[in-house]
Amino acid sequence: MVVKGINPVIEALESGAQVEKIILPKGRRDPRIEKIKELARKASVPFLFSPAERIPVAHITSVKLCDEEEILKYNLILCLDRVEDPMNLGAIIRSAFAFQVPVVTEKRHSPPLNETVARASAGALFRARIHRTTNLPAFLKRAKEAGYWIICAHKEGESLPDFKFPEKSIIVMGSEGKGIRKPIKSLCDFAVRIPMKGEIDSLNVSVAAAIFLYTASLRL
Repeated sequence: MVVKGINPVIEALESGAQVEKIILPKGRRDPRIEKIKELARKASVPFLFSPAERIPVAHITSVKLCDEEEILKYNLILCLDRVEDPMNLGAIIRSAFAFQVPVVTEKRHSPPLNETVARASAGALFRARIHRTTNLPAFLKRAKEAGYWIICAHKEGESLPDFKFPEKSIIVMGSEGKGIRKPIKSLCDFAVRIPMKGEIDSLNVSVAAAIFLYTASLRL
């Protein structure tokens, strides 16, 4: 994966991501560039300068992921079903990191954690707690056995401002076009909606996720 930009590169280094090398713009004077160099030295990451680059570039071999056991230590978890747009995924990861909520995606129905996701997350991809499961329904079943209540975002559900989140809650967001799959919807204990006042009856999934996370984090 190639990550470009001062903040994403700093985030990658500070998070402990496996950075292979860094390319810095030659001749650019910026205290943030000096910070990248300092972080790279501490992490023993080689860096070089190139006149062809205008912004820092980091070559990363992998993103650090969490296992299921670690994710199930949190009282609030966000699960994504068929959110396949990398820009939306990155924006959601950014919001989840802001509220310190782990994110679970299914490998078959989510984009790879690549440069686009990293850029949209503003570098939060390297700090957020992310678990990529092979089977989301199976994960949700195990979570229910562990005492979690499953809440799906649905336009015909209970109003979000009136909803009382259980102590251990999992919020499930589906894609804008396809929504949540039936096998997953059947596992949900509650359906909750964001009340709308205008003619538009839905929001971009990344915006909706941020609203759900903010509301839930105030009540848990």
